Amino acid sequence: MIPTRIAVIQGDPRARVDLAVGALAPRLISRDAARAHIALAAAGMILLGGDDVHVDVSVGAGCLLEIEDVGGTIAYRADGRRSSWTMEVHVAEGATLLWRGLPFVATDGADVERRTTLHLATGATAVIRETLVLGRHGESGGRLASSFVAGDADGPLLVEQLDLDGLAPEPGVLGAHRVLDSVIALGFEPETTRGDLVLEHSGAIARHLGAETHTSRLDRVWDEWAGLLREGTRTAVGK
Repeated sequence: MIPTRIAVIQGDPRARVDLAVGALAPRLISRDAARAHIALAAAGMILLGGDDVHVDVSVGAGCLLEIEDVGGTIAYRADGRRSSWTMEVHVAEGATLLWRGLPFVATDGADVERRTTLHLATGATAVIRETLVLGRHGESGGRLASSFVAGDADGPLLVEQLDLDGLAPEPGVLGAHRVLDSVIALGFEPETTRGDLVLEHSGAIARHLGAETHTSRLDRVWDEWAGLLREGTRTAVGK
């Protein structure tokens, strides 16, 4: 499949925004000299067995890019064929990415590999919302291998790998739960609460495990953490 591309660099009077439609269709909502707000929706029916979705994102120095998913993603029965979803993100010096993802659902019979890679330059920050769901209502869910790797010039910030299978739940991973909701902050230190994971370098993760997405508390966390960056009032700056 043709890669989807989103890129923004500062401009006068408005930022330059480059968008390329692939399996996903990015649409410009608003922009000013250094900010852009993009809606991201499926350009067709995805994910089917054998689909290979690739999204490239580039945030120019000093810019703020906000990406908002529209409709979420469903990985359908694959009939033995694996599908993949890859996101490659580069956030330049002093730039910020806010990506609010909607649920990513692996239905019964799905077999999908999901990879997210973030490269943060000096002073770059990000807040990412990821919601992984095994199955639609009444389903056990399929296979979902999900990796999230983030790093800066000094090395890794966060490296995670989850191998999930709705037909073979593992204790200590999701157990009996089918929803893993996460808000991930990188490059700054948001206010955290009990149960949140504070990273060794500037950053934190808030998580929710449950049976349904609507029981998650993380809408509030997203609003607070993203708001710090959106308003330029983050409490600390990364290295």
